[in-house]
Amino acid sequence: MLEIKDIVNVIINREVVSKTVRDLQTIAVLTGEDRYTGYRKFSSVTAMLSDGFEATDKAYIAAQRIFSQNPQVKEIVVGQFDVATQKNYVTAIQDLQGQTNEWFFLVTDASTDVDKLAIATYVETQDIVYVFSDTNATTITSATTDIFSKLKALNFVKSFGIHFKDTAVSMGEAAWVGRFASAVIGSNLWLYKTLAGLVAEGYTSTEANYLRDKEAHFYTKVGQDSVVVGNGNVPSGEKIHVILGAIWLKIRIGERLWNLLYTKERILYTNGGIDLFKAELVTVLNEAVTNNILTEDDGFQISVPDANKLTSQERASGVLSRLTFRARLAGAIIYVDAVEGTVYA
Repeated sequence: MLEIKDIVNVIINREVVSKTVRDLQTIAVLTGEDRYTGYRKFSSVTAMLSDGFEATDKAYIAAQRIFSQNPQVKEIVVGQFDVATQKNYVTAIQDLQGQTNEWFFLVTDASTDVDKLAIATYVETQDIVYVFSDTNATTITSATTDIFSKLKALNFVKSFGIHFKDTAVSMGEAAWVGRFASAVIGSNLWLYKTLAGLVAEGYTSTEANYLRDKEAHFYTKVGQDSVVVGNGNVPSGEKIHVILGAIWLKIRIGERLWNLLYTKERILYTNGGIDLFKAELVTVLNEAVTNNILTEDDGFQISVPDANKLTSQERASGVLSRLTFRARLAGAIIYVDAVEGTVYA
């Protein structure tokens, strides 16, 4: 007797459902222009004009700077709030987060140091990054009342900015973040690249030293090239690419481990079950090496508990702890010092 499968061959492929991976290359532009309620996504400035924005709007200017860069991001999130009823930028950011988390970098039209400090203070508690600009003349002096000095004194790590002498420069930071956000976070320096749409400014060596000392960046000429210059640091003195790489690791590891819990009906509290989590961690660390966040020179070490050595209480709790790893950051060469050579006839 023949079976149906001998006549009809049916193949079913099972697709494992996975949670969405957060986009860490999208920029959110938050302004108090109130063109609409909530947020919208745009992939061009033309679409913004069609949606009611005007060329003089801060959001439009920011978008134009972002989309003028090469390489450029695919789209941006534009959030709007009514300054008459919602005067607090932090509340507006929280509202935007409540509506969508599909963004990572934040630029705003905040113009006062009070607002910028409030934004930076809030961002420090979040897995997002705030990029701002400053045109305060005291920033290029020994004064310590400017926004850069204040953030440096607080050792903040998730906000960093760029200074412009020309007070007419509007949303200049959007060009800076637009140029670097298209790459995997943590894989570039945020230095030594040309920003389309901006004019390089002249700084004396004294002014440049003040800016570097305050961990401020600036746009100037190096030889014949117009580029971003600075230490490549966040206010605490740590490298921007190091901080962004650490945030990338935190978010991606969290996503991988959560996806494992989400897609499995049950994970046994055995060495086999623990190894599933270890495998996810290995995947993220290997990706970090590929993205030049971690170096492959020394490899990385992962330590997981032995299920057979856990107490009954630990196993009964269902909590997996002591999952640790050590890895070396790839680092970056930023300056070249003391090149010495000998020439002879």
